[in-house]
Amino acid sequence: MSAVSTYGQALFEAAKERDELEQTLQDVKDFDAALIENEELRLFYTGGQVAESQRRKAIDGLTEDMTVSARNFIKVLSDNDRAESLHEVVLRFEELVKEHLGRVEVRVTTAIELSDEEREKIRERLAGMLEGREVVLETDVNPDIMGGAVFRFGGTMFDGSVRGRMQSLREEMLERSVN
Repeated sequence: MSAVSTYGQALFEAAKERDELEQTLQDVKDFDAALIENEELRLFYTGGQVAESQRRKAIDGLTEDMTVSARNFIKVLSDNDRAESLHEVVLRFEELVKEHLGRVEVRVTTAIELSDEEREKIRERLAGMLEGREVVLETDVNPDIMGGAVFRFGGTMFDGSVRGRMQSLREEMLERSVN
């Protein structure tokens, strides 16, 4: 198990035990986003130029409104010189939380903008196909696919677009012409 997975799993277990999974996820995502947006803050958190006692005081101040799990996690990463891994650990933690809560993010790409009613129908059908898991639907528009839809979730992609079907037919015809 990698260090990222180990830290992600440890944070998951701590937050789950305290029944603060979703708030902890939001807290660490907010902290990660702040580090990405603010180079000075990132250098402070990840750099070794500041004395440990000063860094701990500053981290206490920055995280005082966060869950205990989030606060402790941010301190442990800093204390163990793993602050550079924060973003990847947060991503792993987010995967664990979503898996635990039965959520699945599905990105749907269509050629035209979907109405709210169409989004809801797609979400309901996907929830049925994914054994009742909660589907968090994200949509985007790409006119190049010409029609139909492309679905992506986890590491899986299902291309039901007109462009995808045309490419499949083309490849099939080329393969048959060779044989």
